[in-house]
Amino acid sequence: MNSIWHLEWPHGALDVHATGGMIGGVTLKRGDRHVRPFYEAPWIGDGTHQRPELLNHMRSEFPCVPFGVPCAPETVVESWQKSVATSVAQVDHPLDSSDDLLHGYGCVAEWTLVRQTDLEIEIALKYPPASPIARLVRVIRADPDGPAIDFILKVEARKETRRPIGLHPNLALPSLAGAFKIDPGAFRFGVVHPAGPEPGVSRADPGAFFNTLNQVPLRAGGTAAFDRFPFPHNTEEIIQLCGIDGSVTLTDDESQVAYRLSWDASVLPSLLLWISNRGRSYRPWNGRNLCLGVEPVASAFELGCRAALAANPINERGIPTAIALDPGQPIEIAYRFEVVTQ
Repeated sequence: MNSIWHLEWPHGALDVHATGGMIGGVTLKRGDRHVRPFYEAPWIGDGTHQRPELLNHMRSEFPCVPFGVPCAPETVVESWQKSVATSVAQVDHPLDSSDDLLHGYGCVAEWTLVRQTDLEIEIALKYPPASPIARLVRVIRADPDGPAIDFILKVEARKETRRPIGLHPNLALPSLAGAFKIDPGAFRFGVVHPAGPEPGVSRADPGAFFNTLNQVPLRAGGTAAFDRFPFPHNTEEIIQLCGIDGSVTLTDDESQVAYRLSWDASVLPSLLLWISNRGRSYRPWNGRNLCLGVEPVASAFELGCRAALAANPINERGIPTAIALDPGQPIEIAYRFEVVTQ
């Protein structure tokens, strides 16, 4: 059974689920209203079983250690094929089978409660014995002074290694086209997902680089703005903003509320945007999924460990796509999600 731990304070409420260590049921208070900024998969609880396992309980926000899943070289553009095809021996960081799970073992395993107070929940998870990751610790803390949540992710290693790591906040999008605006902080460059990611549906030009969200290159030629969602057309897009400063503001014009996500960009130097815009017609998506993943990462998209550890078109431009882990020095990543004044 999935244990659920509840946290409620004057400015909001949330649940922490043992399965995947995910938060859900988040409400935050803005004035006299309670807003629900996050997404949860619409098929949760409908009695069907999904593959990969993560889809069965995909909720509002969760850590991904390691980030991504292996990708077939033939699915990506030529400039990415060598990176995706790199063997384990070439990167010299042996992989455990749990490294090939979509977004890591932590997304499907059962976490345990370490402690709970009036404002804070701490949970932890031991990784499989063969994994170079020893344990994850996750702290979710309500801000006593306002509608904000502070997080800490601690990654403990068994041995020296490198792994792509990321966070996975999923924001709910309004139904009105263009009503949700994203304002990222400064970033060095952006790049389009090298595989599509949905063949025959995605419109951005695979592997293309850009400098502003107002001019993302399209496969058919020309550019389009990728700063307001949902799009009026059905699509599935992924882009990565590399060398970002660690802050993004998200404004929902329909509900007249704005949010800010901030994090330690010295550890997670990129922001992955997963734009799920009713572009997947097959089960369980069924052409109804509408969300925006706003995901701080040290990764090469969600292409898995091999591409992230190998030389690739992102780290060749000076932006790390993996984190060095040391058993003697656990990594701590702090981040914050809050309601802000428009």
